[in-house]
Amino acid sequence: MKSRYINSILLFSLLAVMASGCKKWLDVSPKTQIRQQELFENEQGFLDALTGVYLKLGSSSLYGQQMTYGFLDVLSQTYTITFAGSDIHSTTFKQAGVYNYTDDRVKTRIAAIWSESYATIANLDNILTQMDAKKKSFTLDNFERVKGQALALRAFLHFDLLRLFGTAPVVDAAKPSIPYVTTFGVGVYPLLPVSEVMANCLKDLAEAEQLLSGNKEVNISGSSDPTSNYMNYWAVKGLQARIHLYAGDKNKALAAAQEVISNQALFPFVDPGRASATISRDRLYATEHLFALNVYKLKDYAEAYTKSTSGLPLLSTTSTKTRALYETTSGGSSDIRFNYLFVQAGSGYYTTKYGQDAVPEYLLNIVPLIRLTEMYYIAAECAEDTQAGVGYLNVVRHNRGLADLSTNLTPDKLKTEILKEYKKEFYGEGQLFYYFKRINNPKIDGSSADATKVYVWPLPEDEVEFGKRFEQ
Repeated sequence: MKSRYINSILLFSLLAVMASGCKKWLDVSPKTQIRQQELFENEQGFLDALTGVYLKLGSSSLYGQQMTYGFLDVLSQTYTITFAGSDIHSTTFKQAGVYNYTDDRVKTRIAAIWSESYATIANLDNILTQMDAKKKSFTLDNFERVKGQALALRAFLHFDLLRLFGTAPVVDAAKPSIPYVTTFGVGVYPLLPVSEVMANCLKDLAEAEQLLSGNKEVNISGSSDPTSNYMNYWAVKGLQARIHLYAGDKNKALAAAQEVISNQALFPFVDPGRASATISRDRLYATEHLFALNVYKLKDYAEAYTKSTSGLPLLSTTSTKTRALYETTSGGSSDIRFNYLFVQAGSGYYTTKYGQDAVPEYLLNIVPLIRLTEMYYIAAECAEDTQAGVGYLNVVRHNRGLADLSTNLTPDKLKTEILKEYKKEFYGEGQLFYYFKRINNPKIDGSSADATKVYVWPLPEDEVEFGKRFEQ
């Protein structure tokens, strides 16, 4: 029987610096164990614990850096990496870019993503384990809001782990992949088939949908409560659409995407004036986010990779590659993503997507994880006919400053145009690798490697050893 060992020592003392208001939910003893009795004695303790989860999601090993514009987009060949001698980042990315998963630096990066993800899942399981017994201590709709977010976040993390360490469903949905952990503590958990992991994700999301359905309001300008505008009802619908598409169920994917699209007034497309403003530019199109994180150290994280005072930064692209991506010689020169999210330096370009020069606080330190535009792309791919699919795609193109595509496209041409949009829209957001894997594309554009052999990440060595993940 295949099994899994998970370390349940959670929440590092660093969070005490990151969220001084949450000090009481950290044990300052050397073992940094959570003092559960104190943490979960009232509603505020649960809110603090959920805040800690969001802080953890924004760490450099996860969505604050490596799972978005860092390691994940290196694998998708998004960048033409500038190497700096023995610099650890450039040498790691050099090996990752050729899919050398046996390189020690690459293995370390992969192991950190695995361990940090499961540590965060353990935090969520701890919250969920304690909640029902304390339901009477909650006020207003906070019980539903905290539990709904915790369930949805657990599904979100497991699904991304599946997309990295599991086989794509189109290849083999029955193959063992990862554990789906729903209990708190040290334990042994089996590697579940791909289809079962997705089913568990959707089960958690179905419950989260019910819990969060009582409040569908959206407030992009932020709130004094850092948990109020993260994983909400609409993010759950977006994640459902994403998972159904990955599973190959286009009807359910389309239905979930259409529910978001039919309420698109809640997520207005970015105003062109804000996208191009000299001061306080909205570089991430904040009004369009279904789910985004506030990353405490984003300025430091992003500038380490995407900013340079002289020449090109580590993660950049050539002028030829960037202009080809945005099709500047065939109508793409009006694309607001090209015109206002890149800076040319010598023979290349680097993105300013995560530039930190905005005055409104709600435009600072954000990393988008699910966008409105993805719902249009999913709808375009799952539409009942090509003409309807082009219609969905044209909505996004129009709002990015591009001319409409002909509604007479062939299905193959529509597929090509959808891929182009993924590349343009999600530059620096970590989604492109998943796109290529979902369709089991034989190549990842920009690489000559057989991509079908690199889509599944190897389990970390500690996981293999302690979880006894040996081939039988």
